[in-house]
Amino acid sequence: MASGKIIFMPLGGAQEVGASCYFLKLGENNLLLDCGCGSTRGIRFAPQFNALLQTPYLQDFHQVSHIILSHAHLDHSAALPDFLQLNERAAVYMTDLTREILSAQLEERFARVEKNISSVAFLQGIPLPRLKMSFHQAGHIPGAMMTLINFRGKNILYTGDYSTFPTQLVGSALLPNVKIDILILCGLHARHPNYRRFGDSDSALKKILRKIYYALRRRKSVYCQVTQISKGVELITLINKFLPQAEIFIDERVMNIVYRFENVRIPIMSERNHPLNILPRAPCVILSTMPPPLHSGLEILDGDFSLHDDFAATVEFVRRVNPKTCVVVHSPPDKIYHSTTTLEQVLINDPDSRTSFIFPKTCESFEL
Repeated sequence: MASGKIIFMPLGGAQEVGASCYFLKLGENNLLLDCGCGSTRGIRFAPQFNALLQTPYLQDFHQVSHIILSHAHLDHSAALPDFLQLNERAAVYMTDLTREILSAQLEERFARVEKNISSVAFLQGIPLPRLKMSFHQAGHIPGAMMTLINFRGKNILYTGDYSTFPTQLVGSALLPNVKIDILILCGLHARHPNYRRFGDSDSALKKILRKIYYALRRRKSVYCQVTQISKGVELITLINKFLPQAEIFIDERVMNIVYRFENVRIPIMSERNHPLNILPRAPCVILSTMPPPLHSGLEILDGDFSLHDDFAATVEFVRRVNPKTCVVVHSPPDKIYHSTTTLEQVLINDPDSRTSFIFPKTCESFEL
């Protein structure tokens, strides 16, 4: 194979959410972009690592030299121990804060990966054989990073999960000031033209806050289950801001993340926030990673929500970057409104857009 080829292949998280993991071959260099797990009806699933050995690109997992972890959400990070059992030598890059959050989320499994991890900082450059990498603030959650790779004169930007708007915990994404040839875009809402983010009255976060508000007004306690621990931290800050009189009781796993944020001087807690080992006083909000108790009389809420750009912001982001090629991953179809509109269909009518789009399926490879 010629050393100048760029090969891309999703091992998971292609046109779905969960198990995000993307193989990128840059000449002789073999990289993984993220290494996550997904869950369907409580059943865990990992990337299809073995699919790599059925291609002409790899004969052994040890040929993967580097893993770039964009952020600590489990759908991008939880399979890291699994892959490092197949290849114990791979170097792993992530920010310090991602390392802190991942340590709390993986718990005892973190010890199996810690020796492989190198912490990197935003704007830090790393020269590798025949390519260069640098890392840039992605927004989304604290510690999240975009990765810019320069290979044979081409600039490749992997966004990971990103947001172009600031949240309670982190600022917006900061794009590198270079022309991007290939954009690998985690476009969660790239096929959801009707989705609108937090600032709109019908967003998922606004609905959660409204339900909490009305339950507390009825003197009823709320049990809010979060599956992504770091999203629990975001919910705490939002409840503290918009419902400052609410008492919040927080389970041990979420509290472990809270302590790590506060250790790096990101304040989370208020005087109305308590560990769940204190007996809750009604009415209150109970924030937990565990399923709610049966027949508890509590108001039960699903604490899941999106910290991604909505459809309009995704279109504007790609228009601004204006890459020659955009590979869209982490992009499920619209199951609510059944719309077939995509950002590709919007930008194809833009005379200033030079972008061609690829929406790859899992284990489908492309030469870029």
